[in-house]
Formats: sequence, structure tokens, C-alpha cells
Amino acid sequence: MPARLVPLVSGLIRPIPLERPVVLIGRHQECDAQVAHSRISRRHCCVAQIAGGLVIRDLGSHNGVRINGERIEEAALEDGDEIAIGPILFRLDWPRSSHEGSEPVAPKAETPEIDSGDLVPLDDD
Repeated sequence: MPARLVPLVSGLIRPIPLERPVVLIGRHQECDAQVAHSRISRRHCCVAQIAGGLVIRDLGSHNGVRINGERIEEAALEDGDEIAIGPILFRLDWPRSSHEGSEPVAPKAETPEIDSGDLVPLDDD
């Protein structure tokens, strides 16, 4: 299931799917997710998929973006975060976010020991 922003007040606003590499959120008709509210800027914020994670960025909106109550300019998102876009509160529903993008770390390859007797001097041409 793709990530989505689920409004915490039901009925007025539909969930916002975050299926595209960048999702533009605002009042303007060209936004990917239109939120018709007077305190939402025309181009309020965007959510981008970056390196297997999600990042939200405020696009200079008047009423800002808050993650778990803290106003941000840009921040990484985690499943369950509460995101206030202007006065509207959403919850990030992304149950696989803690598993995606966290690939197992391969052990470092060991550097073979070099015997100084194996070294060959280079010619200075």
C-alpha cells in the first residue's frame, strides 16, 4: 500500500495518496492534491520520495507546516507522524516505511594483507 496522508477530521478532505515522486499540495488547481481552505496557500508544500524515504517541504506558505507540533521548513517523515498543513491535521499512513529503504548492511570486505616483499618499485618516466 502506498503512503498517504489521512485527514484526522473525516468527511471534509479526502486522504492524499503519495504515489508520485513529488506530490504538490495546495489550493491551486495545478496541485496534485488540492485542499480548498482559505488558510492553505496556493502552493503550500510538497512531499517527495527521496532515497526510499519521504520528505516534506514547506514552499513558503503563510500558515506553515508542522510535524508532530513542530514547525518545519523541511523534514523526513515516518509512519504515524502528525502533519499539520496550515490548520488541517493529517496522519501519515505508511506502515511499510520502517522496513523499506532499510536494506541490510553488507559486511565490509577485508583488505588483504600485503607483504612488503610483494611490492614492485615503479619507474619514474
